[in-house]
Amino acid sequence: MNIFQRLRKQRRQRRYAAEAVPQILQRVGQLERLQSAQWLESRKLAALGRNPLLAYGRQVYSQNDEDGIIEEIWRRVGGGRPGRFIEFGVGDGGENNTLHLLARGWRGVWFGGEAVRFRWEGSRVHFQQRWITLDNVVALVHEGMGTLGADSLDLLSIDLDGNDWHLWRAVLEAGVRPAVLIAEYNPLLAPPAEWAMPYDPEHQWREDDWYGASLAALHSLIHASGYRLVGCNLIGVNAFFVRQDLIADLFPDIPHDWASMYMEAAYFAYPRFGHQRSTRMIEQLIV
Repeated sequence: MNIFQRLRKQRRQRRYAAEAVPQILQRVGQLERLQSAQWLESRKLAALGRNPLLAYGRQVYSQNDEDGIIEEIWRRVGGGRPGRFIEFGVGDGGENNTLHLLARGWRGVWFGGEAVRFRWEGSRVHFQQRWITLDNVVALVHEGMGTLGADSLDLLSIDLDGNDWHLWRAVLEAGVRPAVLIAEYNPLLAPPAEWAMPYDPEHQWREDDWYGASLAALHSLIHASGYRLVGCNLIGVNAFFVRQDLIADLFPDIPHDWASMYMEAAYFAYPRFGHQRSTRMIEQLIV
């Protein structure tokens, strides 16, 4: 084999290797998702005794398993009928706590700091791009309720990676009492540690642990306003509260020791299998 033949062979080998890299990376990604799914399933099985709503967790458009948990809570509390919600902190609209509710016939209002990536006009959701602070959060809730033509809400979710505890306090002190609350918590500190980030109207999350409030701090605040904690999601991100007068015997499986439902942080990317989510699909679902 002369030098020219050797060079041609090396070029072919490099070309074949370059063509194989994307396939290898895709396969590695699939294996990583499978490994995460197996680990999370074992975590769920270990926690079911103290956090039984985890059995219903599944992801449709939520970041993690929130969609299935919300669906089960509302099946018990509201009989599964379409309701009305407000959500603060919805990202670009493609992944949040209430998009799946829209697909199930709910109506709602979104408030967030970034634009959504699909057309919402004429749909069952109204969106406002706003920076949310103590100065406007209560007014925005009432504005949202007015948009919905409602004097009460079925669900309120706050996930702003920052001043959440202070915003919850303002909303609850204003007498707003939705049936279900979804509160993001900072899992760094387990109960009974109570901690909330000092209020900062300019706060922007820097992907560190300086944000939000511990589960115990949120529980003290929200429980005092007439709510019961019914569970936390698998990853240790969101806590779910139901108004006490609605509970009756609907949650016999939920432990009375609220602190036992705390889930520590597990910041694995929640594994998503199947096709990519389509903007066109979302636009059709929310009409």
